[in-house]
Amino acid sequence: MAEGRKPRAPDRRDRVVPVGEGSGNRREGRAEAAAERVSSPGSPALPPPDEMGPGRAPDATPIPGGAVEPSAPAGDLEPDPKVERDGDVLRFAGRLTSLSAGGVWRKALDQAKSARRIDLSGLTTLDTSGAALVLAAAEAGGNLAIEGASRPVSAVLERSRAAAKPPPAPQGAPARKLGPVRSLGAWGVGRFKASGDGVAFLGETSATVVNAARRPRDLRVADVLRHLDEVGTRAFGLVALLGVLIGVILAFQSAIPMRQYGADIFVPRLVGISLLRELGPLLAGVILAGRTGSAFAAELGTMTVNEEISALRIMGIDPMVLLVLPRLVAATVAMPVLSLLMDLAGLVGMSGVMIATGFPLQLVLNQVHAGVQLGDLLGGLGKAAVFGLVIAGIGCRAGLAAGSGPRAVGDAATAAVVGGIVALVLLDGIFAVLFYRLGW
Repeated sequence: MAEGRKPRAPDRRDRVVPVGEGSGNRREGRAEAAAERVSSPGSPALPPPDEMGPGRAPDATPIPGGAVEPSAPAGDLEPDPKVERDGDVLRFAGRLTSLSAGGVWRKALDQAKSARRIDLSGLTTLDTSGAALVLAAAEAGGNLAIEGASRPVSAVLERSRAAAKPPPAPQGAPARKLGPVRSLGAWGVGRFKASGDGVAFLGETSATVVNAARRPRDLRVADVLRHLDEVGTRAFGLVALLGVLIGVILAFQSAIPMRQYGADIFVPRLVGISLLRELGPLLAGVILAGRTGSAFAAELGTMTVNEEISALRIMGIDPMVLLVLPRLVAATVAMPVLSLLMDLAGLVGMSGVMIATGFPLQLVLNQVHAGVQLGDLLGGLGKAAVFGLVIAGIGCRAGLAAGSGPRAVGDAATAAVVGGIVALVLLDGIFAVLFYRLGW
């Protein structure tokens, strides 16, 4: 070493550390110990025996390509139970569980065929698999008597026996043929209950409408617009086509008898009054009942069958506000528009027939203007609004009252159409009497 140069401090890399001792760090010590075992000839690259898991550590390096003896399992296997015959008694002893029942299954069934009793006094443990073996042995011997079981063993056996029983066949109530008087009474009771449900739905609907008038924010505008499109806009083509055809039919059928008296000039007045006061709202209501009322019933009926209505009630959401109210508002608003479109289309069809028979268009318009008043139009539109409200309510009621099963939705749609048309004719008769009494 040259003079004047200070000796260099020993570096960590220059220190000589005995192999396997490490440098004070446990992880480094383990790594160096493993390196020592690898570097020493004839020693396997395995951790020491005290660091290995359960089992015996290998004392020799496995020969490459040689057979490896399987190691013993961590725990001892469960010993097989004892199944033996003692005269006419088949005895079970030991632990009869899912781990040991398979080894004695065939033996137990063979010996049970000539036995008269099964003795379980020697059983210490029994699970459901062992209980299945005991029951199978008893059945193989012809329902052998089982005796000697302790309380825990007997409890497991009873539960397994109860679970093995086939489910009882569904027994429906025997169909009884009722006499004519009883059948009439049953029909009357059913109609009375249905009427009560209808009155309850009417009261609930009225309360919902009143609350919506007090709190308009409860009405979902987006749902109302969507139903307006379904009820009104998409029905314009059908209503216009039907209106033109009705106008043509009325014009031809009215012109034949009126011509006998030379009064065929008054056909535009007759057709105009008939359309605006009666046929326009009535035919538009029939279209609404067949097209929209059935759709409302089918949609709500599907939700009822799928228990979506019950889920809404459980979540605290009123189905009347969420589902029924937007449909009622949409049908009430769209129905007068459909009725007006029906009236205009019918007048167009009637005008075409009159022009084809030789009457000028101006004469036809003057006759319509002279025969039809504003009250006729307003009365028809008012009737149409009531028709729309009632038809939508009947459709929603049929959907919410749908039962369960594959036919529930179809029955609800049928009930909505039939009930809507019947209510339509009934209301039209009431309005006819009311307008007559009022002098309209």
